[in-house]
Amino acid sequence: MNNEVKTIVEKIRGVGQHLTFEGEYVADFIERMDKIIDVNGVKLEGNKLQILVGEPKTASQEEILRVVTKASLLNVSASGYEDKPFGKVLYFEYYIPPWQGLHI
Repeated sequence: MNNEVKTIVEKIRGVGQHLTFEGEYVADFIERMDKIIDVNGVKLEGNKLQILVGEPKTASQEEILRVVTKASLLNVSASGYEDKPFGKVLYFEYYIPPWQGLHI
């Protein structure tokens, strides 16, 4: 995880709880994900969280399962994966934009 991503993760953690958004859960999810796959970027716009991922790291089955189950705590209405020209992006959409649509 590069310094820019670390800064964004700390901003997300600092949001705390707002409506259906739990900043601590989201930050923890991103940090856990970075243990099993390179997290190269994070963007939060409106009600959509996007995570740019890179190459997988060596991870045990237990580590992978811990990350997968953590995703269930994100309180999202939709999630998915997109293959973009610049990389692979996981996205999570919330019912209501967190913190009045502030962009992080």
